[in-house]
Amino acid sequence: MSTKYAAQLVCALAVALGFAAQARAQGPEVAVCTDLGSLTVELDDELAPLHAANFLEYVDQGHYSGTVFHRVIEGFMIQGGGFDRQLERKPTLAPVVNESSNGLSNVRGSLAAARTDDPNSATAQYYINVADNDQLDGSAGSPGYTVFGRVTQGMEVVDAIAALPTGSAGQFPSDVPDPLVSVTSMARLDPELQASLPEDGRTITIRERISEAIEAGNQLEVLDWLGHYRATCAVMDPDLLFIEANSAAALLRAPRAQSALDEYLLRASETHPDYADALALYATVAPDVEPSIARMIGECESPTLPDIPDGTVAEYDAMVAGRDGVQEFMGAGDMYLACLSEVIDEEDLSDEEHSLAVREHNRMVAVMEQLAEEFNTALRAYRDRQ
Repeated sequence: MSTKYAAQLVCALAVALGFAAQARAQGPEVAVCTDLGSLTVELDDELAPLHAANFLEYVDQGHYSGTVFHRVIEGFMIQGGGFDRQLERKPTLAPVVNESSNGLSNVRGSLAAARTDDPNSATAQYYINVADNDQLDGSAGSPGYTVFGRVTQGMEVVDAIAALPTGSAGQFPSDVPDPLVSVTSMARLDPELQASLPEDGRTITIRERISEAIEAGNQLEVLDWLGHYRATCAVMDPDLLFIEANSAAALLRAPRAQSALDEYLLRASETHPDYADALALYATVAPDVEPSIARMIGECESPTLPDIPDGTVAEYDAMVAGRDGVQEFMGAGDMYLACLSEVIDEEDLSDEEHSLAVREHNRMVAVMEQLAEEFNTALRAYRDRQ
């Protein structure tokens, strides 16, 4: 056998083994809930143990809730995990060591770690390949981009995001999708537990389990059931978010508590019964971070977020009530935005107050867009049952 032929054979075997490893990967599953639908990713904790563990750490912290896909290139990939709805960068953990020589390739549907030119700089950002991009794989002496999982369900959602028009926004000169697509929840998925719950009213059953855990004073069980609730991609209302923050804080899980409170302040109005307690808790779990409370500037009245019916089980009257609630909220939201605009135009504002008012205006726009999409998703689910 010639040396050249032997080398080709070794290369072919390596590729074959790499594909086989991808095919037999059995790892943790994560539910990814977005504005455009849900998908499931499976992590390869055998061939990419560092990146899989790193990703799960961010998932368990609640880091990805509220992040957006900030970089989308049709025919290439979609990237997210690093920026919130205002395109502000989120803090991250220490980077992980490159694992691109693990034999996993950047094929369509694979989940990989975004990084800088430094091979060992990957933190929270990830991307999903929408095409075969083997040019991103590593080679001898040249590290590539580490693949650590794959999409097992919902690739059509990835394709829908990839097909969105893009342009400049925030600090980015290009490739930002319009509209922005956010991750509403990301949680570990337990298929066996989900299958053991009734398909109709599954979220109701989980909420009952949460209440039982609260009554028993079992904070760890409360968080576990909240994770299962998030994995259904159901909307996290202010009550659940405050429960999550309290339980996480009691277990000294400050990052998850802060993440839940960030969502709470996005959804709740000042009239919510837990609002003052939420602000006090925020100061405890994140004393060096000021929450987004620009709504408290001026005399502007923030509208109360309406409940969105679960389209998979709701009846006609509930859907009509949900529609009316959304329309009422949108009208009040327009008035709130107009009031904020007047505040922004005031000449005697400090730079900090002006910045807060602008951020609150942008936050409210994002809330209205997200609410409309959530109701439309519920409406599609309702119509599918008819």
